[in-house]
Amino acid sequence: MNETKLYSVGELAELSGTTIRTIQYYDKINLLIARRDESRNLRYYTQTDLLTLQQILFYKKLGVPLRDIKRYLVDTKNLSEIKKTLKNQSEILFQKEMEIKMNIAIIDAIIATLDTNENYDLDPLMKIALGLNKQSIFDYTNIEFDQKTSEKFEEKYANYNEVIEFYWQWKQLILEAASYKLNNTSYRSDTGYLFGKKWDEFVKSSTDDDPEMFAAYEKGLEQSHQWSEEDLFLYNFCNDFIEGTHNYYCEKKVMHHD
Repeated sequence: MNETKLYSVGELAELSGTTIRTIQYYDKINLLIARRDESRNLRYYTQTDLLTLQQILFYKKLGVPLRDIKRYLVDTKNLSEIKKTLKNQSEILFQKEMEIKMNIAIIDAIIATLDTNENYDLDPLMKIALGLNKQSIFDYTNIEFDQKTSEKFEEKYANYNEVIEFYWQWKQLILEAASYKLNNTSYRSDTGYLFGKKWDEFVKSSTDDDPEMFAAYEKGLEQSHQWSEEDLFLYNFCNDFIEGTHNYYCEKKVMHHD
């Protein structure tokens, strides 16, 4: 590598697409230390420094805290170290994504409750929300199904992201149902009817009205003892409300068709 080429802080900022102030700050915290020419009171950087700065900016963009970046800086030719660092950050970002999705599920459940225009007490749901484990989705990675059930799920969900979206949609509905039950909402009410319709649409989108797909989900229910503790608690708590509202919706739907 050509180390004879030297860059001023301004040139380094222009080449890297960042600011002079940012580079000076990295120098101050010993993350990217400038070479110094004391006789001329100048600071300068080499080609290696430019590559290091690019790594710093890259990891910063991925959300790695500055305090951790220094130990992530490696020789760009050391592919195994780079792969290890990226996998580690990918796992951190995935966990943050699950926390965001959990918060969205809670917010959507509360909004859906408020949209009923009834005088609901949201305190019980908020207390439940505060106690939720935002990493509960990871408890499902160890559940094993029989070959037929596994193949059916793989046929339905082409990639892991689709499984995640299904889970958080289910979680939001469970939280919404829990809120209604905590407020003693009647199955046979307008709110119950609307929730029953929402659950019916969720079931149909999940199973595509395919008996084999429905059977696969039944297998999943049979292994509910392997679910995360909080999901099992929430499901058992509000399952009677879900079934009651769904039955009410189906009854009304048949009546409307007659």
